[in-house]
Parts: sequence; C-alpha cells; structure tokens
Amino acid sequence: MDEPLIDPATAGDVVKCEPEALLDVAGKLTRELLPRLEAARYQVPDLSPAAPGDWDIAQGYAGTVVRARMATCDSLDFVLEQVQRVIDDLAATAGTMRDADQRAAAAPGKE
Repeated sequence: MDEPLIDPATAGDVVKCEPEALLDVAGKLTRELLPRLEAARYQVPDLSPAAPGDWDIAQGYAGTVVRARMATCDSLDFVLEQVQRVIDDLAATAGTMRDADQRAAAAPGKE
C-alpha cells in the first residue's frame, strides 16, 4: 500500500484495488463505529410522562420532545443501516476483486 495512487486522468484502462485494504476499512468500521452508533441509540434521553405536570404549554413541549426523541432514534437506525451497507459493499468488492485476480491468474497463456 506504499505505492502512489493511480492518477485517473492518466490511468487509461488500469484498475487497481487492494482487497485487504477494503477489508481493513470494513473491519475498522465494524469494530469501532458500529458499536458506538448502537450504543448511542440507548443514550438518547427520554422525558418522563409526569415531567410537564398539568400545565398545557409544558405538555405541548413534552409532546415535541417525545417526537424529537423518536425522530433521533429513527435517524440513528437509518445511519446504522447505511454504515452496515457500506461495510457489506466493501467486503463484497474485496471478494469480487479476489475472484477476478484468481480468474486472471488462471487464464490460459498466463505464466
């Protein structure tokens, strides 16, 4: 991985992919980011039903707080799904590149 990146303007038909690098990124996301996002879902504060008391304006704000909490949890779930998709895509791309390398190496006329 110490080689310079290919300049797309001059690469022509060259395609370069390091499957291990993709798997490293997927592993890091899985180990470091996913657990933090999952934990964040359970750290969103909640408002007790008794908190606003009988005051109608406070009850209205309490409803807003509850809806905001639900929206935050839904957003975190969406982010978790998207991060998992990225992880799955990285792993799939790494697998595809490995398979392509193996097929190319086994092609007739290759030594």
